[in-house]
Formats: sequence, C-alpha cells, structure tokens
Amino acid sequence: MHHHDQNRFLKLENHLYGMIFYAALGMATLCGVHDRADGADSSSPPIHVVRQGETLSEIALDYGVSVDALMSWNQLRGDRIYKGQKLQVGVHPLSDWYVVKSGDTLCEIALQYGISTRSIQKLNDLTRDRIYPGQRLRLRQTPSQPKGKVVHTVKKDDTLWAIAQRYGLDVSELKNINDLTDDTIIPGTSLVISEEIEDSRDEPNERFEYVVREGDNLETIGKAFDVGVGLLRRLNQIQGDHIFVGQKLQLRPSSLEEGVHVVRQGESLSSIAKKYDVNLQELREINGIEDDKIFSGQKLRLSRPSSSTHIVEKGDALWEIARAYGTTTESLRKNNDLTSDRIYPGQELRLDKKEAEHFQLYTVKEGDYLDRIARLHQMSVSELKQINCLDNHVLYAGDKLKVKPILTKSTEWVKISEIDWKDLIISVEGPGRIRTGNGPYFYSRPKAQRQSHADYYEGPRLTTLQSYRQAQKLWDAFELQVERLGRLSDALDGWHFVLDPGHGGLDPGAVVPSLDGNGHSVYVVEDEYAYDVAVRVYVLLRLHGAEVTMTLLSPNHLIRHSDPPTMTFVNEKNEVYNSYELNKSGQWKNWPIGGRNGNLSSRVHIARSAFKGVSKDRCIFLSFHADIDSNESDAPAVLYYKSRKSKRSDETSRKFAKALLPFLGAGAEARGQGLAVLRDNPAQHKVLLELRNLAYTDNAWAIRFEELRHRDAEKVVRGILAFVKNRTVMAKRY
Repeated sequence: MHHHDQNRFLKLENHLYGMIFYAALGMATLCGVHDRADGADSSSPPIHVVRQGETLSEIALDYGVSVDALMSWNQLRGDRIYKGQKLQVGVHPLSDWYVVKSGDTLCEIALQYGISTRSIQKLNDLTRDRIYPGQRLRLRQTPSQPKGKVVHTVKKDDTLWAIAQRYGLDVSELKNINDLTDDTIIPGTSLVISEEIEDSRDEPNERFEYVVREGDNLETIGKAFDVGVGLLRRLNQIQGDHIFVGQKLQLRPSSLEEGVHVVRQGESLSSIAKKYDVNLQELREINGIEDDKIFSGQKLRLSRPSSSTHIVEKGDALWEIARAYGTTTESLRKNNDLTSDRIYPGQELRLDKKEAEHFQLYTVKEGDYLDRIARLHQMSVSELKQINCLDNHVLYAGDKLKVKPILTKSTEWVKISEIDWKDLIISVEGPGRIRTGNGPYFYSRPKAQRQSHADYYEGPRLTTLQSYRQAQKLWDAFELQVERLGRLSDALDGWHFVLDPGHGGLDPGAVVPSLDGNGHSVYVVEDEYAYDVAVRVYVLLRLHGAEVTMTLLSPNHLIRHSDPPTMTFVNEKNEVYNSYELNKSGQWKNWPIGGRNGNLSSRVHIARSAFKGVSKDRCIFLSFHADIDSNESDAPAVLYYKSRKSKRSDETSRKFAKALLPFLGAGAEARGQGLAVLRDNPAQHKVLLELRNLAYTDNAWAIRFEELRHRDAEKVVRGILAFVKNRTVMAKRY
C-alpha cells in the first residue's frame, strides 16, 4: 500500500470508528446535542489551514462533515483549494432563520448549527420532527434591538457571508450598504448593517399543520389553506372524510415526501437510498444507474409512479401538466379534488387512461444523451428506455423518442398563429447576423466561444451613446418583426408593461459554475439569462395586445439559443439603458451599474416615462433575476416592496405576487423585501421575479437550455393573463 493510500485508509478507519461511536449513542442522542453555551462566540467556528496535497473530501472525512457543508460554510464554488487557505470546519454561524430545503431533516439542521432538535421544535412550536420545503425555521430567539444605525465590528475569521447571515441580510445587500466592490473585509473595521435592525422580509406565513376545530371538515380546511382534499387524505392517511376535533392535520408534503431528490455535493447513492428509505437496487433501476456514479445537481426520482399518476416536481404548474397530457386544468382539479390551481412538490395527480398515454416525439440532437433528454421531460431514464423499447444508452442524431412534453418549448401558440420563433431571427443592415452556437449575434460577437470562468468578461467596445443607437436600431427591426406575427388575443389591450432585465451593463449579477453531461464545469451569467427571458416575455405579451417597454437593450443580440448547452452566454458588459436622455453624454457613469452607488433609479425613471398617460391600475413592472442564496428555496420567488424601516408593505403588489404563484409552479413563494428598483416605482403592480436560484446546481444547469428559459417566460405570462382575466371578471361582477 502506498503511503498516500495508507493515510487515506487510516482517515477512513478513524471516520468509521467515529460513526460507530455515534451510532452506539443513538440518533436521538446525536440530534439532541446541547445548545451552544451562553456567551459562546458563534461567529468564530473551528478553522482548518489547508496543507500541501490535501483535498476537500479528505478534510471533510477528517472532521466528519460533508463536502457540501464545507463548500457552503466557505462559499466555495468548486472543490479546488490551495495550501494555506483557511477553511471553516465547524457548525454554521448561527443565524435567526433557516429555510428548509428538499431532503432536509430536523436532525441534520440541528447538527449543522450546533443546537438541539428540541430547541428548534420549541422555537417553532413543532410537535414532531416533520418539516417542509420552503418552511422558515427560527433558530434562535433574538432580543429586541434598539433603533438607530446598527454597526458590526469585523472579527478575525469573519466572512461577509457569516455576517450577512447573522443579521438576516443578503451578501450583495451588505456589500451595497458598505460600498464594497469585493468580498475582502479587514478585522477591526466597522460594517454598517442598516439604519434599523428590523428585517424587511416577511415572517413565515405558510401553514404546514392545522389542528381541527369544531365544525371543520376536509373541504373547508382545504379551501382555507389552498390544498386539495385528495392531498389532505393522502398526507394524513384518511380513507373517507371523518376527522375529529383536536386532530393535527399535515397540510403540505414534508421534506422527505417529495418525488425527486437533487444530489448535493458529497452525497452517495447509498446514503440517499437510506435517507428516503428506498431500496438501493430499486433506486438504481428507476434512474438508469449502473455503476452508482452520481453528480452534484443530478435529479434522482425516488419512486416509480404508475402510468396513471403524475408526481408533481418543484416548479410544475397545473396548466403545464394539463397541456402536457392533453387535458384541461378543470379536469385535473375535478379528478384530484383540488380547490384551486395550486399544487405541491411530491403531490400525486391521478390521470385518466387517455391522458396517461399522451406523448410527443423528440428528435435526438448531436451530442444528446439519455439523462439530459429524461431531465428535460421530467422522466426517469428507465421510464424513457421502457417507453421507447431501448436496450442500452446508445443514441443517434435523428432518432425519434416518445417523451412527456411537460418541459418542452411551448407549441400551443405556434399552432394558433401558424408562426415559428425562427421568424423572429431578423436581418439588419450592415454586418447582419452572425451565426454562433450561443447566438445569433448582430454587428459583433464576443471573442470567447463561451463563458470560460467566473471572472471572465468582455468590456464595451462603444460609448454608451453609440451602443444605444445600435441597440435601438436592432430593437426597432425586432419590434417590426413581432408586429408582423399578429395577435393571439386582445386580452392585454390597454395594459402597459415595463420589463426590467436584472443587472446588465457593467453589472453581470451572479456568475456561477454548473456541470455538463460529463461532469465538467461550465459557467452561467445571471444578467445574460435575465435578458433572454425578458425578451421572450416581451414577445408573448405583445402577442396578447400589450404595450411593452424594456429598461435595457443590447447592441448585439436579441433572443439567443444555446446549441449545445455547453455554449454558455458570455459576460459582455455592453447593455445600455433604453433612453436617449440617459446615454446622450456618452460618459462611463451612464452604463447600468448595480449596488448602493449604482444607477438603479434610472430603471424607475424609464418606467415613469413609459407609464406617462397610462391608467395607473393598468401598469405592471417586472424585474427579472436569478437568486444566488443557498438559504432561500430553489423554487421561484416573487418579491414585492416592503420597507426595511417602517415595515410598510405594498399590499397591491403583494396580492399581485400571490396571484402569480400557481402559474410559476409548485413550491413558488412570495415575500416582501426593501428593493430599490421597486421603491417609488410608479406602477401599481410591481414585483421582482427570482425565477431560478443559482445557488442550486440543478437550477444553474437548467438556465443553459433554451427550452427551459422559454418555460420560465411562459409561466410569467400565463400568470399575468390569469390575473388580468380575473380582474376583468371581478370588475364586471361589481
């Protein structure tokens, strides 16, 4: 045995002895660890200094923690570490709240933060260990703070992430408040936290359990909490309709009752099987896994549903499930005792025979592989192979496969209007269109073929005025092409929208790594994703008669493709504000810039100009983003304005946000936050949409696919159409 191998063996042996010791104590004891001692410095967890040749997995093994935990504690984007690097290896700095993720258990959360399960139960009035994705758990009782400016003195080994967690802020928000351009902080310096300690976010408003009262029945409870009677019966093992006073009913599928698990860094197939109490061989067969090799971000199905059942995944919307199976939302509601269009991850929906046999044909592309095709269509690999009578994983370009059409690009409006998205690929005078795998581009294209690493960018080649004139010329040609498509309906006649692609210009937003089909890193850029989705929303809104204004324009691209998806969009700092007035000086400060000293108010200025003369109650402002916060859910979030200082909420926008949730899909949530782009915004209905959360590998994987970017766009427009229709019905009624 080589010396290196011997060391690894000894580490493994020590780790196993430790696991045996904990097993002897019993899981109840392990999860019932004592809370941190009063006065303990929770912001200074144990630190490990990396030695020459050490790997992240070896360090995790040494300390008996997961690789995923190490990456999260130290804000690592990959598993590369260097000699002398300081790594936090203990529990998380204790924050006030924790948002439950898919697959979390109360025991794991308690161990992660060094507190007892009993404390979490007491703080959150839990009588059982059952927790639910999206649930916000209070981790400590914070004393009331005096009003006024709150300042934090940086300690040795403090990180921005730990400080942000302690005070309930986002890292980006903390950087903006203190004019920080990077993550560097110096011990002894002071960071301003806020003018007041109060957090602008809502406290938990989602009920997960309910105690039956006198006069209750399943139907009234279902309507009160927006959950189907069929789901209530399944969650609580109720055969008929009998319930009794004092009975505690579960209202949502728990964290371990979802139908899909997204693999986290450091997990193994056997540990996942054990966690969900699934037979290991069955888990292999369901997901077409032959050698137990899995990768971070991979989706694993946990059960083999019958052909007459659809198991809801995070992000599924009832309207898309209905379309996929060739039925209606009304039919699905009736067959499943649903009280509304809202559904939940892990919920089982019954299908009739005709619906269950509804498939579409997918044409295999060059470089396609079974796992990618299965994931795009919400199928397991084994299901895909069975339906298509495949004996192995070999595919050839041009092959036709039967697939579920849930996640494929919408074709419904194409059939109605007899047009194709390719008709929107315009021609312009001058250099014209430049064909690329991540294009097309116009006038110029980025030098790089794809985003090569997190820090790569290409600066602007023109002044803001030159870029604006070129962008306006490109957009005018695009608008004309959209006009030629005609209309699908007049549903949005008289409504005016301002679409705000998040970040852009000098501010790319988040740039995060994802994985391709071979486990290699590829990088995605938030602002490039946001722009593509916003342009798709623009087209769909126009097709229903709306007037639409963009806050930002690109001088060299419109709707773009990603073929293959490894051809990611490049971080080009060239988008400009859609305003001659804001660009005429041609100065550097006119480029879109984020942060506290940025020019986010320019977006509000454009909205004010666009909405001039329009009835206030017919103005909608939508800002498009992708979150990058592992302490938030991986499902879509709709944010409305809530003042950090006064706690005042924009109630009109809150109701609008809530109305969009069923159309954004299972797990979507609405919450208030003090966002500059929504403050003093003239629109009556204004929200910021976090359509993806790039802190999750699977979400970063998804936005590389044109089909899924289009799906995100269509969800938004479906929600708006339903909102406007409902308002029209209510207006006629009263």
